[in-house]
Amino acid sequence: MRQYLPKSWKLLYQLLRRYCREHLFSKLQFALKHQTLWQSDQQISTQQSIKINHYFENKTHNIDLAIQSINGLVIEPNQIFSFWHLVTAPTLNNGFKTGRNLVNGKISEDLGGGICQISCLLYINALKAGLTITERHSHSIDIYQEHERFTPLGSDATVVYGYKDLQFQNCLDQALQIQIFRQHDQLVATLVAQQHLKEYTLKFIVEDSKTHRIVRTLQDQEQIEQSIYLLNSHAD
Repeated sequence: MRQYLPKSWKLLYQLLRRYCREHLFSKLQFALKHQTLWQSDQQISTQQSIKINHYFENKTHNIDLAIQSINGLVIEPNQIFSFWHLVTAPTLNNGFKTGRNLVNGKISEDLGGGICQISCLLYINALKAGLTITERHSHSIDIYQEHERFTPLGSDATVVYGYKDLQFQNCLDQALQIQIFRQHDQLVATLVAQQHLKEYTLKFIVEDSKTHRIVRTLQDQEQIEQSIYLLNSHAD
């Protein structure tokens, strides 16, 4: 029955479910306040290259839109960062353009393509800072060869409006600020604190089976996450 519903109805259903779960049935506090960018040497930063291809102009346009919504966000102790509580729905009316996305295991064109690179950087920084990951989704398929990767396998965090979010909680005893900027094909995300900020060492251990690739994420040698990807050759 559900497969016959219009796409817009399915999305509305998912949005209502999430609203009830996050606002009616819980007392979660989401970070929504922005401040002037802090100046501090207590930082955790991650930089990635944006792949230059046919979609580069549209992708960087989408990334810049998302940056405007997130840059300068302050996460107080116990507050939760949510990607989709800050970034608007990726629609034409909201200014997003078509980009390259992995949808249902296939590379295709979709509005908002490219913004997952921001959620990926934020996820990595949250792991480095020892924050509590409350929601994160890896991609379903590993589509890259090793020489094509812009980030280690297992460090991705895909976001799909209404369906998949990136959320993490500030479990530290001090506030943090997210700072993001893009310079041409370089994207940098930074967590800034006003007191000492410990940075954990991350390691991604990859193990292959016949059909899947399993990645164990280690934080200072302790496993904190496991991601499972279908190998591209078995995607069909």
